[in-house]
Amino acid sequence: MPAEKHWVTVEPRHIVLEADDGETIMGAALRSGYRWPSLCGGDGTCSICWVEVLTGGNQLSEVGELEQDTLQLVPALVRRTRSVRLACQARVQGDVCVRKSGVRPKAQQ
Repeated sequence: MPAEKHWVTVEPRHIVLEADDGETIMGAALRSGYRWPSLCGGDGTCSICWVEVLTGGNQLSEVGELEQDTLQLVPALVRRTRSVRLACQARVQGDVCVRKSGVRPKAQQ
């Protein structure tokens, strides 16, 4: 039986990604041919990949201890005023829309 598929929309460029159930946001983007801003390569330690969750936050996996610790690197004002997650740690369980600047097709530098 094939894995369930979900849609991840990445604003402001309105990139639409197909994600397997349980796949990370960043993993779906990389598999689909996009570059995702990161320094740690998805280890959950740099915080560069953070996204603002616009809709569907309840369709993402729960925040784990590593993600919670790393989110402390995101400025406090951002964390207080927006719903933020690490794209390398948040696992897609339904359709979601996030905001992340700097996501580009791999062909573009």
